[in-house]
Amino acid sequence: MIVPGAGRALCAMRIFRPGDESAVVEMWNETLTRDPLATDRFVRRTLADPNFRKDGLLIAEEEGKPAGFALAVAPGEAHHLFSQPAGAGRITGLGVLTPFRRRGIGSALLDAAAAFLKSRGCRHVSFAAHEYYVAGLDREAYAGGLSFLAARGFKETYEAVAMARELYDLDVPASVRETEAALRRDGITAGFYSSGDGGAVIDFFRAEFPDWQEFFMGKLDAGDPFEDIAIIRTPAGVAGYCQRLEADHVGPFGVSASLRGRGAGTVMLYRLLEGMRRRGFRFAWFGETGRAQPYYARAGFKVTRKYAVMGKDL
Repeated sequence: MIVPGAGRALCAMRIFRPGDESAVVEMWNETLTRDPLATDRFVRRTLADPNFRKDGLLIAEEEGKPAGFALAVAPGEAHHLFSQPAGAGRITGLGVLTPFRRRGIGSALLDAAAAFLKSRGCRHVSFAAHEYYVAGLDREAYAGGLSFLAARGFKETYEAVAMARELYDLDVPASVRETEAALRRDGITAGFYSSGDGGAVIDFFRAEFPDWQEFFMGKLDAGDPFEDIAIIRTPAGVAGYCQRLEADHVGPFGVSASLRGRGAGTVMLYRLLEGMRRRGFRFAWFGETGRAQPYYARAGFKVTRKYAVMGKDL
């Protein structure tokens, strides 16, 4: 595909090829400056996604040099943590290097990404709705991107919020200690994962959060300390799970439906944060808190970023 060059040399557009990893990551980091990406993370989170298709990652070039990219992912047969509902596609990232802007390249990449999603049966597209890369378009950092999408028919569907807290002053409130004691009397405890909990954790995922298993397996495969994982144990098995994802990023975090409202999740969260603090972490953050924002606020987390999630019918 040829992209008009507004009087300059024409840009060509092609699909991703093995060996393009570094070029895509470099373009990502030069254009999405608030959300830098490492190559190994790109491989794990994008290329290893069973729903990734090479023709969903488009690269614009001028005279063989990368000028911009667009990454689109459509739901497929493989059930995956980042899968969208049937008929709903996602554009995870789009960027054009500064020397090539205002030449129609971004619009052409956006149109090509939308065409890819339509060819995969998508009826709707969301932009950047991917919490483990970025939950949406940061209102401050990417104000120009918001205007770009709005001019092309995208509308805000909801606001996503990231929250964080420092761990220097972490102190478990007396009310949480009291809740922990009351739960213990019922045989419910929060603690760190141990090798004997594997089967019960898998059963918990299958019953409550099937998509989370890959995060757990990733921690085991990496040989990370067991203090990276906090769980809730009950007489019937594991009923809650929370982990340090990478660096000081926390998630996923959740409790069995039957145990919600009793404070067990809060006890588990504080246990994980205590472990992180002991190991030298001084900060903890969630990439997207959704409707649970008041819950995290009570645990000392404050809003750090606000994202607009943009969508459009195809």
